[in-house]
Amino acid sequence: MQAEQLKAVPRTEVGTRVSRKLREAGQLPAIIYGHGQAPEAVTIDIREVTAVLGHGARMIEVELNKKKLPYLIKEVQYDHLDNLPIHLDLSRVNLDERVTVKVSIELKGTPKGISEGGILEHIMTEIEVECMVTEIPDTQHPLVTDLGVGDALLVKDLDLPASVKPLSSLDDKVALVREAVEEAEEEADGEEKAELPEIIGRVRSDEPEKDAS
Repeated sequence: MQAEQLKAVPRTEVGTRVSRKLREAGQLPAIIYGHGQAPEAVTIDIREVTAVLGHGARMIEVELNKKKLPYLIKEVQYDHLDNLPIHLDLSRVNLDERVTVKVSIELKGTPKGISEGGILEHIMTEIEVECMVTEIPDTQHPLVTDLGVGDALLVKDLDLPASVKPLSSLDDKVALVREAVEEAEEEADGEEKAELPEIIGRVRSDEPEKDAS
């Protein structure tokens, strides 16, 4: 796969205040680490990073100190609204090595079980896989339209390349269409129990009644 390309600039100053000023200037603070080398603090144009992330890229090529090398996007920190990236972690890689990464899962379509009174439950929103760094899968978009009530989409149903090894059990559930009736019955039972009045001072049937006089 063709890696997205970015330019990075070394930075010597670190800290929360410095990072805030960099972001205000349109620069995103980032750290490059891995392969037994010392971490490198750099800055990257925040607009370029946002565009790359929007494409779903996992591996990028970064030009730093007049050298272009591949890096894996390991972690992205976002602001409190989860809109803008505020920090980026990059990992050094060799193109011939296997890596462990998480791949997002976004369900596609409306299950037929919804019209049967079912509820779609998205259990696994991402899956951890092991693969060559050059073969990292894109976001998975499994079709769930054929799922009826009681049916499940399993890990083995995902369209992963043969060279990509899922680290979850093949029988783990990714999504499930379950009956909505069970939930409604539980709520009804709870309401019924809540409406029962508390009985105080009931006389046991094996005790003699007291004389009113």
